[in-house]
This record gives sequence, structure tokens and C-alpha cells, in this order.
Amino acid sequence: MESPVLKNETEKLRAFSKLNASTKRAIFSFIVLALLFCLFAFLKPGKFLAQTNLQNLLQQTVTYLIIGSGLTFCLICGGNDLSAGASMALSGIIIVSFLIQGIPLWICIILCMIMGLITGVVNGFSIEILGVVPFVATLATQWVYRGMANVLVNGAPIYTTKIPSKEVQDIFYVLGGGRIGGNGLPFSVIIALIYVGILGFVLAKSRIGRQIYACGSNIEAAKLSGINAVRTRMFAYSISGLSAAICGILVSSRLSSAQPTAGTGYELEAIAAAVLGGVSILGGEGNMLNTIIGALMMGVIRNGLNLNGINSFWQQVIIGFILILAVAMQTRRQVSKNPNSIFAQIVTKFKLILNIK
Repeated sequence: MESPVLKNETEKLRAFSKLNASTKRAIFSFIVLALLFCLFAFLKPGKFLAQTNLQNLLQQTVTYLIIGSGLTFCLICGGNDLSAGASMALSGIIIVSFLIQGIPLWICIILCMIMGLITGVVNGFSIEILGVVPFVATLATQWVYRGMANVLVNGAPIYTTKIPSKEVQDIFYVLGGGRIGGNGLPFSVIIALIYVGILGFVLAKSRIGRQIYACGSNIEAAKLSGINAVRTRMFAYSISGLSAAICGILVSSRLSSAQPTAGTGYELEAIAAAVLGGVSILGGEGNMLNTIIGALMMGVIRNGLNLNGINSFWQQVIIGFILILAVAMQTRRQVSKNPNSIFAQIVTKFKLILNIK
């Protein structure tokens, strides 16, 4: 007769096995996040657990979270967006330039968000209408948006101190740099959580969200089932552009300046955050919880390495190896799930070359 303890453990294993792949990866990533947090708290308890440092950690995570949430739509849909960082820089230049011209803040924010949507539509148009592969299309628009940002300010940063109204300067700063009660939770964290919550609801509960998953899982099957794949994927890229614009607003607000070089490499770090959290690089799997956990992982890793005196070059090496490991684990699961996939064929060919049975 099976013991009650063994029966209980068996039921837990069965319940876990019924969870979808994204939820399983979220649980695993959360465990890794907790271990990383405990590690850095043990190494530098006085500095890492300080209230000021934890607030700074959350504020730094906002960038990964917002850009990563937009890129999550692209990744699940089976694409990617390498122009997000450049779009972020362009949006920061545009909103500060408009504010310097005396245009009301709320109008500037709306115009900047519309600009972000347009950059996403351009990416979607290049990919879906012109037929350019996502990597090349978004790499090209990255250069376009970065070049436009430099052209608008002649390569030099612009500062919010040039905004005519001191009141507008202060209000704008609060968006990205302000904190509740002056020393509490950053407003940018609250804005990020609200925005990510909205996107999470759209992805999980709306019709367009289900269509995004369908396109990422099997684009041909999605088309045969009546889904407008072109419209769906363009919507995903539009969300990525909007996310980059919102991030650009918050970053320029926090730094009290807009720079054409801002956001360089941010799209790669945001992709890394989403993948570390459990969003599939191969498309069709993932959710906003994965992105939140991944963004926190990137923030904790960056913050912990900084506190321990690891220079930025070695940080890139460490994060790069972590990303390779995460993608390799995902690819291995994809191979075991679908032995006829292109990834399985690549693995099989490598085994033949290396004479591995």
C-alpha cells in the first residue's frame, strides 16, 4: 500500500507535469532568481539589501521590463526586434525636443507614443509586406532610427533644463525619476507594472493574443485556420515599438536629458531577459510572467556584479554565457518535443560530424 507521503508527492509531480512549458520555465526561473538574490545578499548584505539599493535595482529593471514586454510579443509571434533600443533613443529625443518648444506635456507623450507605434508598423511592413527577414529588417531600421536621432540633435544630447517652464521640468522628472513620498517606490516601477499588466492581459485573454501564439507555434497552420497572420504580426511589432517609446520617455525623464546614443544594446539585454525568464526564442511559448521574472534576474545580476566590483566587460561575458545556456536548454527541449524540426536536424548533423551516437 502506498504511503500518504509518497502519494502526496506523486500527486504534486502529476500536477506539475500538467503545467504548460511557459509556467514550468517560470517556476524554474523564479527559483534561479531566488538563489541569485540570496547569493548576492550573502556576499554584500549591507549594500545589496539596503533600501536605497533595492529601490535602484527596481528602477534599473524598468528598462528590461518595458522593452522586454514589447519584445515578448515579437518573440512569441516567431520574430524579433533589434531596433527597440534605437527607437527608444529617438522617442527620448522627440519628447524632450517637443517640450523645449513649449508643447504641453500630455500632447508630447501622446505624440511620442504614436511615433513608437509608427516605428513598429514600419518594422512590420518591412517584414510582412516587403518580405525581409526579421533580423535584417529590424537591423536596418535600427540604423535608420539611430541615424534620425543623431540628425535631429546633430549628435549632441539635449537637456530638460532647456524646457521653458520649471513646473513642466519637475513634472516630467517625476515620471521617470520621482518616488512615492520622495523616498519610496519609484513611479517608473508603478508605470511599468501597470503597462506590463495590460499587455499581459491582452496576450493571455484577448483574441489577438491567442492569434499571436498560433502564429508563433505554426504560421502555416494559423493561416489555414483563418488567422490574418500579416495583421497579427504587425500588431506584435507595433507593441514592441510602443514599448520602446514609453521606455524612452521614462529614461529621458530620469536622466533629465535625451541622447542619440541612448538605448544602445538595450534590445539585446531585453531579449536576454525575456529568454532567461522562459519566453521561447523559437516562438509560440511564453507569457508576461516569464518576462517579469527575467527582467528581475537581469537586474539582480547586473546590480550584484556591480556591488562586487566586477567590471562591465566581464559582466557582458557572464551574461552572454548565461544566455547561451538558457537558449541551449530551450533548444534541447524543442528537439525532444519535435524530432522532425529544423533544430533537431541540425543537432543530428552535428552528432554525425562529431561521430556521436
